[in-house]
Amino acid sequence: AVVSTQSTGTDKVIVTLPLAILQSEDVNFNPPLPDWKVHCYNRIGAGCIEKIAMKFPRNFWAGKVKRADFFGHVPSSEELRGMFTIFYDMNTPNVDGPHVLMSIICGDALSYRKETSSANIVKNCVSLLRNMFQDVPEPEDFWVTNWSRDRYSKMSYSYMSLSSSGKDYDHMAAEVEDKVFFAGEATNRRFPQTATGAYLSGIREACKIVERGYSVPEI
Repeated sequence: AVVSTQSTGTDKVIVTLPLAILQSEDVNFNPPLPDWKVHCYNRIGAGCIEKIAMKFPRNFWAGKVKRADFFGHVPSSEELRGMFTIFYDMNTPNVDGPHVLMSIICGDALSYRKETSSANIVKNCVSLLRNMFQDVPEPEDFWVTNWSRDRYSKMSYSYMSLSSSGKDYDHMAAEVEDKVFFAGEATNRRFPQTATGAYLSGIREACKIVERGYSVPEI
């Protein structure tokens, strides 16, 4: 655990912790958050999806998929469900490069990500692409996320579980005693699961504080 002995005094605070961190109780609130807040963030689901991005020296897929900016792949067995089921063409239209494909690992296949190195994941992905296209080169560079093992996030998006409702997102956005405010994609009912939603929630909470007459002291 990360322990800091540094103290900072403030009148108000905006909490932007990922939902999974709140659920894991890795962070202690003193005094504790009210039950209604705890119950709502425990009802919302904390999901995970991993992405793999590969940069190639040339575009080898355009001739087959034409102008489509994505193409799919059906796994050959149930064991491979959730592995590289869709590929997104990240190229800028009418621009020659960089040539980047992005795919995903989700569902039951997430356990494969936890047990496999990024290099081997890329190797298996390229092998799959070579069964779909001709003359597939080795990628020049790659990046594979590992959100589930990131101790500071443990997730990548929120979702409505069977026990939750849209009101839980509203309750997540509600402040506690006009002192503790909350932002993040899991507090945005209209745009959850997105960077846009997270960004807008930050503006929303900042506006709340300013509109209630709080002024930033001069430094």
